[in-house]
Amino acid sequence: MLELVLTKDKLNQREKLAFFRSMLKAEMDVLNEYCVDSGIPKRYRIELCHLHNIKKVNIARLLSIIEFYDPDFIKVLAVTDPRVRTFLGYYFEFLKTNPYGYEAVEPQNLFGNWDFIKYKLRILFPELTIEEIEKFKFKRKEFIEYVKGKLGETEEVIESKLNKATWYESVPYLELEEEMAREWHPEPIMTEEDWAFIKRHIKGRKNIFIKEGGGERFVYVDVDIPDEELDRYKKDRDGLKRLLMHKYNIDESGAEQILRKAGWESDTYHIIPPVHTDVILNYGELEKAVKKELEEEERGVNYYELANFIRYLGGLELEQLNYYELIYDKVEQQVQDKIDVIVRTQRRILGKMFGIFYTVDPLMAEAIITINPERMDFLKGLAVKETVRGKEFKLYSNQAAWKIVKERIVSRFPEVSQEEIESFKGKREAFIKYLAEKTRKLEQVVDKALEECGWTKDEEIPAFLRQIGPRKLCSSESLYAIS
Repeated sequence: MLELVLTKDKLNQREKLAFFRSMLKAEMDVLNEYCVDSGIPKRYRIELCHLHNIKKVNIARLLSIIEFYDPDFIKVLAVTDPRVRTFLGYYFEFLKTNPYGYEAVEPQNLFGNWDFIKYKLRILFPELTIEEIEKFKFKRKEFIEYVKGKLGETEEVIESKLNKATWYESVPYLELEEEMAREWHPEPIMTEEDWAFIKRHIKGRKNIFIKEGGGERFVYVDVDIPDEELDRYKKDRDGLKRLLMHKYNIDESGAEQILRKAGWESDTYHIIPPVHTDVILNYGELEKAVKKELEEEERGVNYYELANFIRYLGGLELEQLNYYELIYDKVEQQVQDKIDVIVRTQRRILGKMFGIFYTVDPLMAEAIITINPERMDFLKGLAVKETVRGKEFKLYSNQAAWKIVKERIVSRFPEVSQEEIESFKGKREAFIKYLAEKTRKLEQVVDKALEECGWTKDEEIPAFLRQIGPRKLCSSESLYAIS
C-alpha cells in the first residue's frame, strides 16, 4: 500500500489519508517490537522503554496529520467512550501544579517530573487516590509492594505501568546531564544567586487556575512584590504563600502554582522540581550494589543477539523515516511542518539507538564515527565537563542550554532555522520583530512563545533547564534527553 501510493506523482486527499493511516499502522507495529521480551539486560530495557514512550509522542503527531485530512477523526476518538472525560479531568488536575504548560508531553520533558508521574499513575491505577500516590514520592519499591497488596496485581504488570508513567527504575534522561554536578543534592543550600533567581521569576504575569462558583477559572495574576518585602520570606515559603493569597485574593492552590512557576517547588528547597526516583544517599554502597548488579547481568548477556536486536529496531526506524521523507513533497505545507517535527524526533531516536549500540558493538560504532578524520575536532567538542551550579545563569554562556532553547524555538516556529536564531544571539527584541514579520503573528504572541521556549526577557537559563539530578554511575547509563 505505502509503496503503491509513493509511485504516483500526484495524490488526491483520499490517497493521502490512506497513506498516513497505513503509516499509523506501521508505526504501531514498530512500537510493538520495543515491547518484545527478548531477554535483554534490564539497563537496556529501561532505555528502550523510554524510546517506546518517545515514539508515542510521534504517533500523536501522526494522528494530527490524519486529522488534517479527516477533521472528525480525533473527535470520534474523544467522544465515543466516556472514560475520555475522566482522563481529561485528571489532566486538568495535573495542569494546576505542572510548571511546563504546553511542553508537558514533549519528549524532552519525559524525564520523571513527579507531578507528571503522579497524574499518569492516577489514570493507570484508578482505584488509588492522588493522596495515596503522593505518600510514595521517592519510594518506587514501596509503591510496588503497596499496589501488590491492595490491588493484587503482579509485580510485572505494576512495573510495566510505572514505565508507561515514566517512573523508571533509574532516570538517566536528564537535559544538560553533561553539565550538571556529579552528585545529587537532596537539600542544597540556597545561595544568594539562587534566591535572586527566584525573586526575579516570582514577579510578572502568571497564569493559574482559581476556584469560582463551584467550578474553576483560568486567570492571569500580575505579581509585583518589592525585593525588600520578598527578602523577609527567604526561609519562609509558607509565609510567602500566605502573602500571595492575601495580596492577590487567591486561594492556597493558586499561590502554590505561582511559587512552583517561579521555581520554588517545595518546602525542601529546590530551585526547580527534582527528578524523583529511588535514591540511595550512601554513594559507596550504591556503587557496590550497581557494580554487583552489572556483574550478575553481564554473565547471562549474549551481546551478539543484543546487537542484532538493536540493529533490527534501527532498521525498522530507518524504514519509517524513508516513508516520511518520500511523501514530503507530495503533501501540503501544513502537513510538511508536522512531518518536519516527526522526522527530527525519528532521527534522534536513531541517535539514541546508536548510543545503545556503542556499548554492545564498540568496534563498529567507533568505525562509524571515526572513519572520517575531519570529524575529530567535532568529536572533541562533545566532551563538556563544566557544571551549571557555580556558574552565572546567563543563557548564552551555557552552550547546551542555548542549543536546547534554539531547538524548542525551531520546533515551535519551523519557519526559522537555528542558524537564523544564532544570528540574533543577544538581540531578543530584534528577533521578535523579525519572527513576527516572517510568521505574520503579533509581536506579543511571539514574545510569549519565546518565553515558553526558554528565551526569557532576562536572557537567563530558564528554570526547566536548571536541574539537579542523580549521580552518573557508569558510562553505559549515560543517556540524554530526546526532543
